[in-house]
Amino acid sequence: MVGAATPHFVVLPDHESAAEAARRLPPGTESVLTHRSGRPWVAGRLVPGQVVVAEHGGTRLAVIGHSDVTEARLAEAAARVRAPRDLDRLGTTWAGSFHLVAHVGDRLHIQGSASGLRRVFHGRLDGLAFAADRADVLAALLGASLDRTALALRLLPSLPHPLADRTPWRNVTAVPPGTRLVLSPDGRHQTTARWWQAPEPVLSLEEGATELARALEAAVRARTRDTGTVTLDLSGGLDSTSLTMLAARERPGLTAFTMDNPDDADDDLHWAQKAAAHLPQMRHVVYPSHDLPGFFGGFFGADGSLLPLDALPDEPAVALSSAPRIRAVRDKAVAHGSRLHIDGFGGDQLLTGHPAYDHDLLRSRPLLALKRLRTLRALAGPAGGPAVPLRDLLDGRSYGSWLATEADALTRNSPAGPRRSSVFAWGGALQVPGWLTPEARHLIGEALRQTARTAHPLAPTRGRHGDLLEIQSVGRMIRQHHQLVDTTEFTQSSPFLDDRVLHVCLAVRPEQRATPWEFKPLIKTALAGVLPRELLTRRTKGDGGRIAAESFEKHRRELAGLFDSSHLAELGLVDPAPLRELFRRPYSARHHERTMPATLACELWIRTAQRPQPESQER
Repeated sequence: MVGAATPHFVVLPDHESAAEAARRLPPGTESVLTHRSGRPWVAGRLVPGQVVVAEHGGTRLAVIGHSDVTEARLAEAAARVRAPRDLDRLGTTWAGSFHLVAHVGDRLHIQGSASGLRRVFHGRLDGLAFAADRADVLAALLGASLDRTALALRLLPSLPHPLADRTPWRNVTAVPPGTRLVLSPDGRHQTTARWWQAPEPVLSLEEGATELARALEAAVRARTRDTGTVTLDLSGGLDSTSLTMLAARERPGLTAFTMDNPDDADDDLHWAQKAAAHLPQMRHVVYPSHDLPGFFGGFFGADGSLLPLDALPDEPAVALSSAPRIRAVRDKAVAHGSRLHIDGFGGDQLLTGHPAYDHDLLRSRPLLALKRLRTLRALAGPAGGPAVPLRDLLDGRSYGSWLATEADALTRNSPAGPRRSSVFAWGGALQVPGWLTPEARHLIGEALRQTARTAHPLAPTRGRHGDLLEIQSVGRMIRQHHQLVDTTEFTQSSPFLDDRVLHVCLAVRPEQRATPWEFKPLIKTALAGVLPRELLTRRTKGDGGRIAAESFEKHRRELAGLFDSSHLAELGLVDPAPLRELFRRPYSARHHERTMPATLACELWIRTAQRPQPESQER
């Protein structure tokens, strides 16, 4: 499912049969690194300038992606590596977002990022282990088939840890974020090892702000130094505005884009223009939202048939519902000569903190926790709903017990409607769409129950677990978004999801990183001397609801037609009748719920996943 210019790479074992398997890699794949035997070690189609290689003695290192590492710095690092544990610090030493591939001693090491924005997958063929940064590329190489249980799970709008890491392919396994894959060079043996742990949250707000300012400055500098034309997303929010202000200091004359949403409730443009007024050397391009395809538009030809879907994410992604729209934004940047586009994605998750921290705080500092909860209740006002039930705050169930309870509730005989969810739980209440078949419900229930028997949370406390879960969730979502637009000539980048930035934010005491009395105090303190004073007062955020409603109304009959010959129905996972009925109705809250977009994304994705792929060229 990769496009003709989609970046990717595969790590091949040092074995004669690996060369034969490599013929199934996408056309245009080239050998990047070789084993000492001369056989291909890393093969792929990579972005020029985003590969740095160095070696010292028996140690070889390769950094793939955006980073500030040079060949000289990488060679110095290789000289200091004495054992695999010496690789651990490299992910947060260098600025940027990248994969690290290493040969240390008698083992190969492949790692992505702690946020999950960069992933590693592995699988076996004829007893040999292969690895890749894309699940679909690896699935094609291994001849892997689709996993019905994994597809059934993807019909849920959200998945608990660790089921969210399950790939849609049999024999293709995801390495958890913060963990590296370790292989013997011949591919016979494999294991995994943690290279990153969330830091202890011991920094004060002021200490963390100083470190965050340095980390963001380095992150922006790594992307703007030698990458040709750089453009930026300037939404008007604190996150994208912060990056734009930093980038403008590094390279005056950059171009920033803002979408003008006709919704009166969306004041993004107002705030973006305030920021742009402080950057006279920056070119500010404003375009109307109706210049782009709608959220559900651009999929059908004049005759109403579904257009070919190319260069898709390697897993079902809600971003598919607006793929033509996302690519149209990319095309605007490319038309201005952009090779790299910087966005502010991930800032919300890093800078706001998870509400479950108040559940933790109640046990360590109960008076402060109660004060925070009273303030949050007062800020919500009369529309905020009832007070937090005491049982939510006192709930002390283990992660496995909570997950088992969710599995039982999710798989009752009758389809579950919207269920009550507590922000203080280990996760949100799982929702099952009413159009799932009994077989799909059974597959989901069995997967949940099996997972509950052995699952462990991402952290011992609910707040830290919730933080990591949200960060990995947005890492996965933005990875999918980037896969829709990235080519060897253009890439999109999200500095807030850099490991170094992530590490700094999580090192700040959670009760200071997020408070009911201030919005994103960490970034405001970090960039107090960079951000315009008036932008520090913004508390609003646009949601695009009006555009979604208008576009759905325009295309709902075409979307309903997808379920006249549903591939998900052929797999026995959905009953298409209630879906067709849902799409034939005018837009309402039911369509805005995430169950519908998740199912639509799966249907769109699987139609391409099951489509015959072009034959690869022999190398």
